[in-house]
Amino acid sequence: MYKTEILSRIPSKILAVLQEIGQLADETGLSAYAVGGMVRDLLLIRENSDFDVVVEGDAIGLAQCLFKRWEGKIHVHSDFGTGTLTRSDGLKIDFVSARRETYPRPGALPFIRFGTILDDLRRRDFSINALAMSLNPATIGELVDCTSGLRDLQSGEIRTLHDRSFIDDPTRLFRAIRYEGRYGFQIVDSDQKHMFDAIGKGVLDLISGQRIRNEINRILPETSAPKIIRRMEEFDIFQNIHTGWQPPENFDALCDAARQAADWADKHLVKDSVEKASLFWMALLRDGSVIESVKDRLSLDNQLSKILVAKARLGNVLAKLSVHSERSQVYKLLKSYPIEALAFSIAEPEQPQWCAAKIKEYLTDLRLAQPLINGADLIQLNLTPGPKFAEMLWNTFAAQLDGKIQSKQEAFQILGRFNEN
Repeated sequence: MYKTEILSRIPSKILAVLQEIGQLADETGLSAYAVGGMVRDLLLIRENSDFDVVVEGDAIGLAQCLFKRWEGKIHVHSDFGTGTLTRSDGLKIDFVSARRETYPRPGALPFIRFGTILDDLRRRDFSINALAMSLNPATIGELVDCTSGLRDLQSGEIRTLHDRSFIDDPTRLFRAIRYEGRYGFQIVDSDQKHMFDAIGKGVLDLISGQRIRNEINRILPETSAPKIIRRMEEFDIFQNIHTGWQPPENFDALCDAARQAADWADKHLVKDSVEKASLFWMALLRDGSVIESVKDRLSLDNQLSKILVAKARLGNVLAKLSVHSERSQVYKLLKSYPIEALAFSIAEPEQPQWCAAKIKEYLTDLRLAQPLINGADLIQLNLTPGPKFAEMLWNTFAAQLDGKIQSKQEAFQILGRFNEN
C-alpha cells in the first residue's frame, strides 16, 4: 500500500485539514498521526466520521493553536492530555497525546502515562485499530503498523494484542463482535477461546451498566445488527448481563421494523423529538418481566425506561381496538403512550393494516386536536369542577373527535344535553 494511494482516498476537504495539522505539528517540533478507525476504514475504502489525531507530545497545545486559526469550539481534559476541537464548519477532531496504559484490576479504567506512537498503538484493542498514518509533511501518508494490523485487514481477521485483553477491558467483547459483523471478518480462534474464558470468569459483572449500555447503543444502529446480536447470543452475553434476557427470535424482523418506524417518524413527525435509539431497544428488549431488571443493570435513563415499559403494555391496549373503533376510543386508549412506542407498533411485524392506520391517524391528527371548549368555558356556565365536570368535558371532546360537532356553538348545545342528564 503506497502512501499516494492512501492519500488519494481522502476527500480533498479532509486532506487539507490533515495537511494543516501536520504542518503546524512540524513547525512546533511535534509528530502527529491519524489513528484508529479513520485509518482502518481508509484502507477498507469505507466512510468514517471519526477523526482522531495522536500527537507525540502536547496534544492539547496543538489543538489550542489550531483553535486560534479555525475558531469554533474546544474542550480539553488536561489530566488525560486530550482535547476535542469542533471547527466552525462542524468538523470535530479529537486530539490525544500518545500514551501507555496499565490496568490495575480486571474491568477497571486504566492508568495512563504518556509515551510514543508505538506505545499508543500497542495499547489498543485490536490490530486492525492499531494503525496510524503520519501527518507531518515529509512523511504524510506513511503507515505505522507495529501489530500486523494491515495483514489482518487484508485477511479479514479480528485479533487482540495480548491474551488478557478481554479481562483488562471487557467492553472489547462487544467491539470484537461488532467489528466482525460490520466488516464480515472473523474473530481468530484463540480470541474466541479468550472471550468464552473471560465471560465464564464473570468479567461482565466487573463493568458498569453504563459502559455495557454504551456498547449496545453502538451496535443497534449497525446495518448488520441482527447478525451481531445473534453472535452475542452464541457467546451467551445477554444471559451473563441478566439471567433470563434473551433477544426475541424474530429480532431481524423487529430491527427492520425499528428502521421503518424511524423513517416514518422522519417524514410524519417532523415537529417532534423522537428518540430513535429507543426504537431499536424496543426490538431488543421486549419481555416485560425482564425489562425492570435489565434497565436497572444497564442504568437506562428514565425516558428510555418509560418507553420500554409502555411498549410492553401497549399490546394489551391495542387488542381493545377493532376496525370499527371510533376516533375518540383510539384517542382515549393511546393518549398516555409515548410516540416512540406507537411509531414502532405501526411497523411491527404482523400488525394488522387497519390497526397501523389507526395508530398513524392518532399520531398525525388526533393527538394534535384541541377541544372546542375547555374548563374555563364550563366555569363561566357556573359549573363546578369535579367528576361530572370532567365527564362533560370528555364527552364533548369525544363528540368533536368523532365528527359529531364542528363548532363551539354545537359544543355548547351538546354540553347542555349532557348537563340536563
